[in-house]
Amino acid sequence: MNKIQGVPNRATLCVAAILFCMTGTVFAQANKLTPSGPTRPGQQSKLANREDKKEAAGGESKEKSDKVEIKRIPQPNKTAMVRTPEYNVNVQNTMPKVSKKPREWALLEVKYETGSKWTDELTFNYYVMTKAKSDEGKDVFSFYTQTLRYVDVPKGEHMSCVGISPSLIERYGEPVAIALEIVGKDGTVLDSKNEALIPLPKEWWKDSKVLDNPSVTRRNGMVDRSKTPFALINVDDYEVVQ
Repeated sequence: MNKIQGVPNRATLCVAAILFCMTGTVFAQANKLTPSGPTRPGQQSKLANREDKKEAAGGESKEKSDKVEIKRIPQPNKTAMVRTPEYNVNVQNTMPKVSKKPREWALLEVKYETGSKWTDELTFNYYVMTKAKSDEGKDVFSFYTQTLRYVDVPKGEHMSCVGISPSLIERYGEPVAIALEIVGKDGTVLDSKNEALIPLPKEWWKDSKVLDNPSVTRRNGMVDRSKTPFALINVDDYEVVQ
């Protein structure tokens, strides 16, 4: 009878030992999956800060990729004045040349850079002030505006340009102030820059005190580069105006 009772006792001990070993293995695996020891003060906040930094870095990368930046805007001085280019052709002129000396354009070339693989649409708003002398010897100013729209702009550096014809320059003076705003598809101003040789307010092209001054006259005539004799020079640097 004692032998019969001893058999289940030994079986019970074996089962208990197996369960104990299995429990120890489970706890060991659980300890590998969870950090050892209690969380130190501030550890949780450090982890949260790391996540915030990752999210911020991702946001900065996206912002940088969408960035449009004006890299260079021309100075409103003699460097913006360019003689009309001359082309050699094999066509015989039917009339002798009339112009006795080369004429000068105000050629205002801007370099800009886009970060997105493709930019759907960009609008360039140009503002130019020129200065001349009236018949009475007083300073008089002319204000020109021109809007250019580009679509499907690839990533990289590009050029944009407007010009004022020799006749307007000779009659109404050379540029003394230049401003440019680049506007996105949603109407947001992505970048702006301006240069001036005379004292003017920060955003003079929006200032009614400047534009409504009796000495300032609004004029038409500033054109996109494609309407100037420079249109065929370095064509691939310029997007097509829509």
